[in-house]
Amino acid sequence: MSRLLAISCALESPAMPLRSLFCRLLAGVSLAGLSCGMASAGEFTVVTYNVENLFDVDGFALFRDYQQDETGDPFTYTRRKLLTKIQHTAAVLKTLNAGAGPEVILLQELEADFTPQSQVADLEAFLRDTRGMTAEQMLTTQWQAEYAGLPSEAWLLKGLSDVGLVGYSVVTAPSKGGAARMAHSNAVFSRFPVGEVQWHALEQARDILEVTLDVGGHPLTVFVNHWKSGASNAEREPIRVQNATVLRALIDARLAADPQADIIIGGDLNSHYNHSLLYPAINTGIHHVLGSQGDEGSMGVRGTTALYNLWFELPPEQRYSEVWRGRRGTLMHLLVAGGLYDARGVSYVDGSFDKLVLPGLNADALGRPLRWTFAGEAGGGASDHFPVFARFSTRPFEFKHAASAGDDALHFEMPLNYSGAADLRLEDGSFLGDLEDAELGAYVGRLYRVEAVVSSVAPLRLTVGVHEWAAYVPDQTIYNRLIDATDGQVHLLVIRLGIYREQRQLVVEGPL
Repeated sequence: MSRLLAISCALESPAMPLRSLFCRLLAGVSLAGLSCGMASAGEFTVVTYNVENLFDVDGFALFRDYQQDETGDPFTYTRRKLLTKIQHTAAVLKTLNAGAGPEVILLQELEADFTPQSQVADLEAFLRDTRGMTAEQMLTTQWQAEYAGLPSEAWLLKGLSDVGLVGYSVVTAPSKGGAARMAHSNAVFSRFPVGEVQWHALEQARDILEVTLDVGGHPLTVFVNHWKSGASNAEREPIRVQNATVLRALIDARLAADPQADIIIGGDLNSHYNHSLLYPAINTGIHHVLGSQGDEGSMGVRGTTALYNLWFELPPEQRYSEVWRGRRGTLMHLLVAGGLYDARGVSYVDGSFDKLVLPGLNADALGRPLRWTFAGEAGGGASDHFPVFARFSTRPFEFKHAASAGDDALHFEMPLNYSGAADLRLEDGSFLGDLEDAELGAYVGRLYRVEAVVSSVAPLRLTVGVHEWAAYVPDQTIYNRLIDATDGQVHLLVIRLGIYREQRQLVVEGPL
């Protein structure tokens, strides 16, 4: 059952602190929290980001890794690791808009709050009350027991504030409790005033958030999604078809009321932009039901119900937000309705869509996501998904590039592996063996070059300098070359530091 809220945010004045009043009123209707902000109209950025399990530290979690019940385990989740997660997420987002950050953030995989009795009713007051401290201080030297109950959206909001990303209103769907077995929640962080808010239940997936923003007097509706997982599992596609059916009905209802409504669909659909080509024998939620397509020219037809998938703004080889088992995927999406191609309200800025790839911060040297790791005292990495973003404007739409015909979708998933690229400038990884366990987080998943000798075949072990390592080679051809080599032969290899069953290992990418 969806809920409908009418939200009004106003500028605070000395005579009447309206923002605080509204935020307190909203707390009584099960909204997770609101920090009312304002952004100027004109051109602005919308980003959608799956932050890979940004969990709080209350100890109540559906995922065992985040329950904090193994104090002697160096891989357990801790306050210090939460700090790393929010700092890295904030650092990624801060790179947008020349350091000012995006105006609208559509988030997936914030933890649903399982301790609602400690929920923050007024996030603006929370920021005000903690403005003398940073999130780092709150989670370390100035920790208080009451902080354990703070929900993940409060921690992220605080982390953003620490780096100057401020002015966000926050909307989340309420937790359904542990019995629902739904670990995550979607969220909207917006610098524009928030109007209507609805959330809609899905089968085996997170509630869709439907939020209408006031962009310079123009309504902009965003739908935040996180569909059923398992994109490569065709047996789960009927569940995603149900997820898509709910979303399509919501969009159609908006378009029935206003055929030129400004609508953005964002999130992790656990489906690829070319899903029906990858799985031609089944009906897919993203294409056959939702209607994702790449014919940009059709968007200018007044009253169209088509949805343009912004992945078609990029060449096929640049279309990816994940790399899974060595192949590029496009699970993260921004789709737009025809109203964003007209001369009124909000418009898409043609050609502005892209993924946010930041080598060293959220990507390795090959441009693959640096996913989160529990290794070390602080953990490391960012997310197994890249954020995707686009620019929008309150000016009339205009084509700046040739309209996509949507005829270049691939029938396969492109690989992205090390293939002997000579232009990679990699650090010598011989120092990795000297690292203490507490230091590992900052190095896991990153690429290095090493000189190695095969010291054992079964199991495969490599000697690098004075250290012997367990090793794993995903590519069978490269593995065969290693084990067939002459005894004592020195191999120049590209490796990444990996963790397997809580033990460090070298993952061999290929010969240098």
